[in-house]
Parts: sequence; C-alpha cells; structure tokens
Amino acid sequence: MKKVSIILPVYNVEKYLRKCLDSIINQTFDDFEVICINDGSTDNSLEILNEYAQKDSRFIIISQENQGQGVARNKGIEISQGEYIQFVDPDDWIELNMLEKLYDFAKKHQSQVVKFNYTEYNDYSGQYKKVNFTKRIKKDYNYDLDKKSYYNWRSLKKDCLSNIELHAWSHFYLAEFIKSHNIQFAPSKHGEDHLFADGAFLLAEKIDYLSEYFYLYRIRSGSCVRLKSDINLCVFDNIQLLKDFLITNNLFEELEEEWNEYAKKIIICHYSKIPEASIRKYEDLSKQYFTSEKEYLIYKKKMLQKKSFLKQIFSIQNEYRGAIKYKSLTILGIKFYLKSKKKSLV
Repeated sequence: MKKVSIILPVYNVEKYLRKCLDSIINQTFDDFEVICINDGSTDNSLEILNEYAQKDSRFIIISQENQGQGVARNKGIEISQGEYIQFVDPDDWIELNMLEKLYDFAKKHQSQVVKFNYTEYNDYSGQYKKVNFTKRIKKDYNYDLDKKSYYNWRSLKKDCLSNIELHAWSHFYLAEFIKSHNIQFAPSKHGEDHLFADGAFLLAEKIDYLSEYFYLYRIRSGSCVRLKSDINLCVFDNIQLLKDFLITNNLFEELEEEWNEYAKKIIICHYSKIPEASIRKYEDLSKQYFTSEKEYLIYKKKMLQKKSFLKQIFSIQNEYRGAIKYKSLTILGIKFYLKSKKKSLV
C-alpha cells in the first residue's frame, strides 16, 4: 500500500499541466501514487501524462469520455491504494514539502481530515494572495484555532453548509474514512465538490488544522467556474444530492435550516453564471426553495445585485472578469471596462 494517493482529474490543461506534475514528482516525500483521470481531453494533455508515466512508475493514467471532475475524482477514489488521499487540480501546483508534512502530521494526530491553508495566484496579474483559514474561521464563527487546533461541524453549526470552505484540494483525507462512508463527488461538471467537502466535514469526528500554506490555486480566464453556461443548471441536482446525503446519514432534521440557507445562497451565487436564454428556466427552478413569492423576490433582488441610483449614474470600482482585473466605470447606466496594468507582487 502506498502512503498517499494523489487524484488528478485532467481536461484540456496542456498549458499548465507540466508545472503541476513537476511539483508532484519533486516532492520531498516519495511513497505515493498519482492517479491521473484524463477526462476526454482534446488537446495534448494525455500525451503529457503518458510522457511522465513512461519516466515514473508511480503514475497511473486512465482515460474516459468527458464526464466532469466529479466522475473523474470518484473513479480515482475507487481505484486508489493509498492510506491517505490528496486531490490536486491540474492547473494548480503544490509546495514540494506538502505530502511529507501532511502525512507526518496526519499520522501523529490520527487524523481523518487535515485542513491547511492555500495561496491564490492570479494568472493575469501575477499577484499572489495568501488565504488563511485561522482568520476566516475566527471572523465568521468566533472560533480560535490558535487555542484549539481542530474543529467539527457542531463547533460551527450556523450556516455550516454554505459558509465553510468547500475546496476538496485544501484538505488531506484518510482513505478508509472516505471509502467506509461512501463520500463522493456529485456526478456533475460544476459545483461537484460541495457534496464531497460537506460530506467529509459532517461525518468527521474532528478536522485537524495545520497552519501552513501548501497549495497554490490558479485563478485564470477560461476556467469553467467563471464562464456563463447551461452547465450551471446542475446546481439544482447538486442541492438535491446534498439533501439526500443528509437524509441517508440521519442529519437532515438537525440541519434542515442550514440546508435551506445553503440552497438559497448557492442559487444566488450561480444566477450570474446562467446564459440569458436560460434565465427563465433557472428562475422557475429556483422558486421551489423559497417559502413564499415575497421571499423569492427578496432573494432575486440579491441575485440581480441591483445597484443604488447614484451608482447607476456614476461609479468606479475594481471588477474581475475571469482572472483579468478591470476598472469598471459606470456613467449614466452604461458600464465601461478599462484593463488594469499587469504587475506582480513577487
């Protein structure tokens, strides 16, 4: 048995893939396997994967028709042989001591799940931003991880399904824990990690926290999470799957209020990602999650993010479109975008 299984779903990322793979093979820790699920790539991603697999026997390459990261990751979990599981996205990369430190920490604390910090990298501006979970959980829940370096959902119950961090890649998982509880990703092409992350969060007796920055998350133009597409209609299937999970694990009665709030927040979040032709369908599907027409209209107003009259007349603010930062200038209701100068803080 390997000590760690890295699960890497790959779809049309030839531009970024080598940086990701190099950060894996150059780890200070070598007892791991890399399960690469080629999810129907049409560029040179598969050729790059095969190139690395020919040089390194730790690589396992599996190809499937394009079904999305959820299906790909579930396949990776199914065939993994590692004691622990780490998810990595192929356009991101990891620090070279990541696996060594996480494995040693998890073994010492007999962890089911280890939470760690990450750094956002903006692909256009070249800027790095550290994302510290200690500060986030202190601000949102008044929970001090400096005093108690672990938590569970009962520590953070209010809004715990919608407010807690839902990135699968910012956690290190005990494989036996994941497999014995049948914790899986939603079989969709967007938002698939919510079901998995919430499932692990809810079923873990405790989540241990290691306050180090191991993962570099790339924010880039063209990423599927930043594009308007009918794929985002899958949000309703994902919401139902989470409800089914809560019912199956006898948690729905206790967490019904949190689930209702989760559904509304997710619906609001995805509204701006729906193409104009599908807005009516999206609104009709949304109404089932609200108790009244009045409540729906209040949330719909939030979805539309209506601006004040003065802001419609004149305003200047920073906005991101994909990974690209613009100055947004609104004059008499007409918006203009001025691209910011590219610069790096490092």
